[in-house]
Amino acid sequence: MTTLWMIEDLEPWPDPPAPGQVCEPTTSWITPGASDCIRELARHVPARVEQITVDDRVELLAHLGHGFTTVLPPQLDTLGDVVLTGHLVWDRYLWMLYRIRPHGRARVAERHPVIQRTRRIPTADAGWYGVEYEGPRTVHRFGPIPDGYSIVAYALLVTLQ
Repeated sequence: MTTLWMIEDLEPWPDPPAPGQVCEPTTSWITPGASDCIRELARHVPARVEQITVDDRVELLAHLGHGFTTVLPPQLDTLGDVVLTGHLVWDRYLWMLYRIRPHGRARVAERHPVIQRTRRIPTADAGWYGVEYEGPRTVHRFGPIPDGYSIVAYALLVTLQ
């Protein structure tokens, strides 16, 4: 079985996947060079990458095994049997960027908040403020969220089914 990390975006869905649950996410792959990649979560995963043309667009689809596929960013420019380095990103709005539909099932083993330092920016309205994020995103594994940080996503350790 293939086990790797997946970042879950912060969408207001009623049933977030908890450890032990199986989910069917639409995912893209993110590499350590990307700004949203959390380096501590990066894994090396064997894959078979194919190029698919849809509506005059060329997109890359990686087969990670167990019937699980993920979309690759165009800058990877790789085909065939490869080893990918990075992690998955679950994006419920992936269909807005890509025409191909990745699919698969994954069982959640762990779920941890991803936090980032925040800075509150005062606004003209009393009691209201804007938020700016600073520094790297990190996985918070234990205890309460430290002051001055906010949850920006969740990191799920998943096993492909």
